[in-house]
Amino acid sequence: MLNSYTINLQTEAGEKEIFISPFLLQSKIPPNLKSGNIEKLFFYIELKDDSYKAALEQEELSDRFKTDEFIINVGQDFEKYYLGSFRVDFQEKRCSQWEGKTGILTEQEIKTLGESLFNPSAKSRRITLFTPTRPSDFNFGSF
Repeated sequence: MLNSYTINLQTEAGEKEIFISPFLLQSKIPPNLKSGNIEKLFFYIELKDDSYKAALEQEELSDRFKTDEFIINVGQDFEKYYLGSFRVDFQEKRCSQWEGKTGILTEQEIKTLGESLFNPSAKSRRITLFTPTRPSDFNFGSF
């Protein structure tokens, strides 16, 4: 379970909700949590697209989890939604070194995204990303 938040960013194509993660969601290597310091943030766009909604309909989950408060990991390819990353200095309240896909956001939109991270009036909301444990995932072993 990952508690994070989203920021709404005004783009040329309209307002977009950007998911912010301290972890590279598509990485096959588990994150190193030993330091406790977040040095980089990763950004994703349109996690709740039509394919997500269709997959969620197939899941047997309580309707309370199918709300805007949650993003359920239903096996989506997070690389598809990946925008990029910033190095972040929380003490200085600044970010730098954007690394990401080109053509999705303009240079100005990337700059605005970075500024929004430390803007308390930026339109944002808390959100939880989690992977449900299906009944078939339980291994009760032999009795």
